[in-house]
Amino acid sequence: MKKGTIIILTIITLVLTFIFAEIFSIYHFGSLPTLLTSLYLISIFAILEYLAISITYIVKRVIKKEKLEIKKIIGLVLLFVALLLVLLYLVVLDVDYLHSYMNSAPFYLNVIVRSVEFLIPSIILIVIGILLIKNKKKK
Repeated sequence: MKKGTIIILTIITLVLTFIFAEIFSIYHFGSLPTLLTSLYLISIFAILEYLAISITYIVKRVIKKEKLEIKKIIGLVLLFVALLLVLLYLVVLDVDYLHSYMNSAPFYLNVIVRSVEFLIPSIILIVIGILLIKNKKKK
């Protein structure tokens, strides 16, 4: 991809990140973000940037009439789902933190359980996605 295309996609994605954050009341422009809010913004930006780059990749392949392999598309979708799981992990962990005083389990146990529920499947999806996307050279 050309540098100009990447810069334009990044600017559009950055603007969309703050628009979504404002719509969903995650961050209001001008306020000082907390660490969790910063993680939300970074996650939303990464998801939107990934979507923009993936869609650009697919559109360029279609325009050039090159063959799109199904396993590469599945790999792209798996990586997208992994990013969504990381964002969901942050959201669920925040809710657990807010309710930690009402639960009998200590908060660190909730972190461990939520990590097993969301982060381990994310890592597995990332590995499978990368293995599907990478090119294998045949001799």
